[in-house]
Amino acid sequence: MVKALKYLLKEGIQVYQMFISYLPGTAGVVLRYRYWRKRLRYLGKNVKIDVGVYFQNPEHISIGDNSWIDRGVIILAGPDKSKRERRYIPNPDYQLEKGEVYIGKYVHISPYVTISGIGGVYISDECGIAAGSKIYSFSQHYRSDKAPGRQDIIFGPQVSHEQQFVIEGPIYLGKNVGVAMDSIILPGVSIGDNSFVALKSVVKDSFGENSIVAGNPAKKVKDRFLDVGYRHNE
Repeated sequence: MVKALKYLLKEGIQVYQMFISYLPGTAGVVLRYRYWRKRLRYLGKNVKIDVGVYFQNPEHISIGDNSWIDRGVIILAGPDKSKRERRYIPNPDYQLEKGEVYIGKYVHISPYVTISGIGGVYISDECGIAAGSKIYSFSQHYRSDKAPGRQDIIFGPQVSHEQQFVIEGPIYLGKNVGVAMDSIILPGVSIGDNSFVALKSVVKDSFGENSIVAGNPAKKVKDRFLDVGYRHNE
């Protein structure tokens, strides 16, 4: 009887979550905020969580004040504790534990962005991630580093862990970083304050502050701001 009640309660919570996830209008925004405030690691004030947002392991996700998680965004979090063979790319700019996703204040995560934060992702204040972009701190790889001749390595998670190879590395975005539509940021990357990633770029390397980067693989093409001493509010 107790097991049956627990099962029904769990199912009821899942049905309610599905209902509020797709509830439109102000009512949906209010209910989603109340629901996720109790389940995320931290949820700041005046955060808008739009329709169809999905959080994996929400207890590892923090979102700062006045941010907007737009419709259809997927955020995956929580450390991978498996014994899969992997290449780990360290990132000294990332100061949190593996699997933590931190989104700062006044951040907009645009529609249908995917953030794979299993290796750790830190997005600083006032960043904008445009529609369709992907941020991967953890991903499958096509062959083993230790035994590159092994033909039983499978690109996908549905096989045994012995047949998988993954790449893991935390990602750090500084303050006021913009990422244009359909760009991809790969494991271990840092992008410094006040930088901009151009349309459909694939970022495999790290870049310092005030950079505009573009291409596949992305390269720095010029400075973003030419008069770095000027700020509108000064």
